[in-house]
Amino acid sequence: MANSQAATIDAIAGCCARIDEECSGLDEADWHRPTTLPAWDIQDVVAHLGSLEAMLLGRDEPQHVPGETAHVRNELGALNERLVDRRRSWSGAEVLDEFRTMSELRLEELRTLDEEELQRMVPSPAGGTVAQAAFLGIRLWDFFVHEMDICDALGRPTQVDTPAGRRVLDEMLLLFPRAVGKGGAPEGAVVRLDLVGPLPRSVAATVTAGRGVAADPAAGEATLHLRASPTAFLRVATGRRPAAQAIGAGDVDVIGDSDLAARILSAVNVVP
Repeated sequence: MANSQAATIDAIAGCCARIDEECSGLDEADWHRPTTLPAWDIQDVVAHLGSLEAMLLGRDEPQHVPGETAHVRNELGALNERLVDRRRSWSGAEVLDEFRTMSELRLEELRTLDEEELQRMVPSPAGGTVAQAAFLGIRLWDFFVHEMDICDALGRPTQVDTPAGRRVLDEMLLLFPRAVGKGGAPEGAVVRLDLVGPLPRSVAATVTAGRGVAADPAAGEATLHLRASPTAFLRVATGRRPAAQAIGAGDVDVIGDSDLAARILSAVNVVP
């Protein structure tokens, strides 16, 4: 019998299948194409995903001290770098094989969890603990955003209209009102964002008592109006591309204060 997180688990499985498809047949040069992540190439991204699944399955990880870690900013980053760096001597095929094996085993395990196990508290990437059910949502974000990293590095389009893409996009848009306030929009300002093309969405927020709150996108004229494709928005909102660069290139169209728009889009990002 499927558990209450079956849709999330299926969405993760979809990400795994697409990552496998994107990486199957890559030659060593392609494996080492750089991503937008500091110091990580495609092989490192896949090694990160596979090694974390191995760790979550309880697999032993030999002690390892990585070399250059200037790009590491916190304990989570240090853990990720240790896992990835130990696999840098592997071939791309070996990294992909671990990813396939560990993700398949992990998905099998997750599908057997009962509701009590889904409420069990596990370590959170943000520190402290979180229920296993909520942690699966965090893992889904990780898989989807890294799927996007791989596609961008290969110069291929990311499939956004998928269960994972739709969920990450909609959850990211829920952060928009907070970002409007955090980005410094003035009191009473109305900021609207329209996503065009696949997965059209419209959201708006206004600033009340210094806080950004959701508003009706169709109610009145916006002080600041942003328009982008879902993919362009996600690249900026996940910290993969500077907002000012996307605006300057025309990938995010702005009617109003471009500097404010860049600050708001940057403030959406919660990806560590």
